[in-house]
Amino acid sequence: MRVGGVRGLVFSLFLLQAAAAFAAPVVSADITPQFRASLTPDYEIDVTVKPHDGDAWSRLARRVIGDGERWRELAAFNSAVGDKLTTEQRIRVPFALLKPQLQLQVINSLFPSDRVTPDGWKHVVVGSAGIEGESLWKLAEWFTGDGANYAAVRKANPTQGLSTRKGDVIVVPTKLLTAAFGGGEVEGQNASSSSAEVRHPEDDPVERGTADARAAETVEAVATSAPALTYERGSAEPYAIYRLQKGEALYSSVAIRFTGRVYSNDVGDVLDRIVKFNGIADVSRIPVGYPVKIPMSLLLPEYRPESDPARLAREASRRESARLARRITAKGLAGVHIILDAGHGGRDSGTTQDGLWESSYVYDVMCRVKQVLEKKTAAKVSVTTKSKSLGYDVIDRDLLGSASDHSVLTSPSYFLDDARIGVHLRWYLANSIFRRALTSGAPKEKVVFLSIHADSLHPSLRGAMAYIPAERYVTGSYQKSEGVYLARAEVREKPVVKHSEKESLEAEGLSRELAESIIDSFDEGNLKVHPFDPVRDNVVRGGKEWVPAIIRYNMVPTRTLLEICNLGNPRDRELMKTKKYRQQVADAIYRGIVRFYEDREDPTPAGVVASRMK
Repeated sequence: MRVGGVRGLVFSLFLLQAAAAFAAPVVSADITPQFRASLTPDYEIDVTVKPHDGDAWSRLARRVIGDGERWRELAAFNSAVGDKLTTEQRIRVPFALLKPQLQLQVINSLFPSDRVTPDGWKHVVVGSAGIEGESLWKLAEWFTGDGANYAAVRKANPTQGLSTRKGDVIVVPTKLLTAAFGGGEVEGQNASSSSAEVRHPEDDPVERGTADARAAETVEAVATSAPALTYERGSAEPYAIYRLQKGEALYSSVAIRFTGRVYSNDVGDVLDRIVKFNGIADVSRIPVGYPVKIPMSLLLPEYRPESDPARLAREASRRESARLARRITAKGLAGVHIILDAGHGGRDSGTTQDGLWESSYVYDVMCRVKQVLEKKTAAKVSVTTKSKSLGYDVIDRDLLGSASDHSVLTSPSYFLDDARIGVHLRWYLANSIFRRALTSGAPKEKVVFLSIHADSLHPSLRGAMAYIPAERYVTGSYQKSEGVYLARAEVREKPVVKHSEKESLEAEGLSRELAESIIDSFDEGNLKVHPFDPVRDNVVRGGKEWVPAIIRYNMVPTRTLLEICNLGNPRDRELMKTKKYRQQVADAIYRGIVRFYEDREDPTPAGVVASRMK
């Protein structure tokens, strides 16, 4: 009888443990369709992510951890679920390994009442899995990076016992916090300040270059934190609410980040509308935590509510484009045709800043990319334009002259007299090169088109940015019938361009993969990257959205327009004037293209990877 009682007790304990194992989470959140977080009954933060189509462990690690070299840690944590990743998998990611901006996004989603205060991070306990809530040890792990800091957290909350209950408020002192939650200082910001500055950097009374540099640092700091929005849809004009964090400015944290505006006039117009919408009388200083209301009509689709039609349409398009994008490998770029295009040229200098012509400097970068590709790979490289005086020689000096003798290499060639005609002839030429590549037996996926530019944006922004062709702007037909076009053989070959919906979706997916690969390469090479959404599927300017003609009417499925820096920012501008930087940019582009075509998985068996981590 005694034996049976023991067995019955053991069986009961087993059932209790099994029930606990399958218990519903305390709280969960689908942050994006691919990114999910939950708080388990044991008060562990469980994070899972769905890989993108064509993801490798290293690429996934770069996206969620910030370091592709740490992919083995991610694989080991998942018991190395296989060499290949699929979009149907759910990969678990340790909270401690997440990039700071993703850590903040997870916390904001699971604990919506949490917020930053002048004294530190205020956490409101949600625990409802039992009598006790989240432990101080767990809070110290999440917010300070070390559970051993629980004693300091308790000392800062003298009325708090060792255990917590639902609704308890715990403040984690700022000096203990990790960077994700406001630890450390934003450069140029007094640590004791309780306000967020709201100003245009160009209005600063100090010297212009210093103001622009400080503004750029502020934007970079803002970009390390993920946004948390709430929505009010019952008002006459629906809006989202974002609470300004310490060190954030209204122009960068709201106008640039959430609306996609990057040009100075557009940022100013949006900022003025937001100030008026909120009834802000004095924009010189706004308190930390101020609930900024953003009209829903200004928001980018990805920042709108989950049920918003524009957001749903964008997410559906991205899923379908990723599904249709068929990646293939090419070791050493064997069999790959690369079409390089240097923006502007001839009488079209592009943007000019302090005597620097965009056309001259991006042409130099294009020549450097051509040189490194031809030296290090088996790719066939074509170009769309040529300078009569410079050819394709790489100029071994920092400052470049203002060359204006470029022609588009059509048959016959076209001296770049009219910028608009020049742009249209470039994509006609690219389409002709693409057709010849297919005729020679190259798969369409082994042809790449890259147009290289340098932007002129709001002076607070820095770094590279890439544009790809969104399906919604590309599907349809187009042609040019004027004599200047029909005089060129490439136009007469096929004057009408047609993109089906399927072709456009496939191109959007392939182009995004290439753009992300190049942007990742910039990041890994310590070259500046645009802080907010560096890969975009359309331009937003003057209240309009469009895809640049050079990639809109282009038939090459894998095509990207790359803005290598912002010439409107003085630091980017000074870098552009150095041959060292231009060569670094060329090398980053080369690495990005090579990686796009290579199988990046380590062939080491999964079991060996797991054993190494023990």
